Amino acid sequence: MKTSSLRIVVLMAILAPFLVLHPTVTKAAMVTVKVANGGFFFTPSSVTIHTGDSVLWTWSSSGHSSTSGSPGTPSGLWDSGILNQGATFMHTFNTAGSFSYYCTPHGACCGMVGTVIVSNSTPTPSPTATPAPTPAVTARLGNISTRGLVKTGSDVMIGGFIIQGSGTKTVIVRAIGPELTPFGIPNALADPTLTLHNGTGALIASNNNWQTTIIGGIITSDQVSAIQNSGHAPTQPSESAIIATLPPGNYTAIVGGVNNTVGVALVEVDDLSTGTTSILGNISTRDFVQTGADVMIGGFIVQGTQSNTVIVRAIGPALIPFGIPNALADPTLELHDGTGALIASNNNWQTTKIGGIITSNQVSAIQNSGHAPTQPSESAIIATLPPGSYTAIVSGVNNTVGVALVEVDDLPPF
Repeated sequence: MKTSSLRIVVLMAILAPFLVLHPTVTKAAMVTVKVANGGFFFTPSSVTIHTGDSVLWTWSSSGHSSTSGSPGTPSGLWDSGILNQGATFMHTFNTAGSFSYYCTPHGACCGMVGTVIVSNSTPTPSPTATPAPTPAVTARLGNISTRGLVKTGSDVMIGGFIIQGSGTKTVIVRAIGPELTPFGIPNALADPTLTLHNGTGALIASNNNWQTTIIGGIITSDQVSAIQNSGHAPTQPSESAIIATLPPGNYTAIVGGVNNTVGVALVEVDDLSTGTTSILGNISTRDFVQTGADVMIGGFIVQGTQSNTVIVRAIGPALIPFGIPNALADPTLELHDGTGALIASNNNWQTTKIGGIITSNQVSAIQNSGHAPTQPSESAIIATLPPGSYTAIVSGVNNTVGVALVEVDDLPPF
């Protein structure tokens, strides 16, 4: 049963070349980025420079890298290697473009990624007519994940995602538990299990301990080597992973605990075939929301060179008609950027909370978006976000608990 329609889709834009007859020479500059200064993120997570400029990464804590590419898919342009507190690494950018990078140990599990946007400092004059603009992918969804408390029965963690486009897409779906413990997460789920279902609800793949492949459904051969080579292998043998090549459609990943054990876990979907005609469009997660470290935390990454307008929602009472017991009666929503800073919040979508990136009333925009929550106690935020990492945190008013859904939908620019 589909309970949401979280959509983060690729935005298409037009690159408009322009004529410059008198270029100026810009002196090379250096921009500093702090590595893991107070958390698993780069500060700032996105920088804009010119060709010939350099980026200097400085390590605020140990055990991190700056590696070009996306988690599990290094591009080979640069790699600092794993460095420790006090170290520095510099790279000079001589070509214009958008360059994504990540921390090798923490890019996939924790969304520790960044972007360097490089523009031409001395464009070449041209007396010819401006060529016709061509479409270019300027923003897309990167790694998508949600952390929350996994219980039993209807209170297991359920993550939904959609593949959009005309061709198949290869993804890796992971259920992470013990790996969270070194990051200060209490009560990590010791032995998470993972099942993958298609749009009809049929079971198409399952796993319990990624180093042992379960043959069945769409899984026809051993996957251990493929998982190891993907760059997204879980660090603990009790965690689960599935690699699947899927046609366009809706899919659901369900995370539970072996023998009905409970604890905090992370469900994650990563794109392993970024060059295909399909996109990993979205993810939503339904989970039991508690208090403290057991609130629900959803992460997503906007990648590319332009901003992406999204609506983020926290849904509770709307789940009741779908037979979901113990729905969270009054969910609140916070949106944080890659530095961990609070940039927007809401409690009851019909009352806009001005602050951070929210500068005007959003009620009409939410109503016109086609994604307005059905209940006034549910929460929503519309945000236009530059490339970077973002976190949506769902909790209950006055520390109430219950089942809720966090979701993100792509919207056209306003």
